[in-house]
Amino acid sequence: MKNQKQEKAGKYDDLLDYDWNYDSLPNRMPLSQRAKIFLPFAALTGFDQALEETLRTEIAEMEEKVSPFEGLK
Repeated sequence: MKNQKQEKAGKYDDLLDYDWNYDSLPNRMPLSQRAKIFLPFAALTGFDQALEETLRTEIAEMEEKVSPFEGLK
């Protein structure tokens, strides 16, 4: 009796062992060009601006706090 893994592997053996001829595919875009397609995509719109604003606010608050060692200079 075959277990389920063996059955699934056997089911796709023809695809795994197939000799793919990528040169015969028409109009293949180079990998460097394909990467550029997704470059402008931003999953979280406005996230960069919110992060920069939070960073500016936090830095300003830290600068306003008086250091206990400030007078020792």
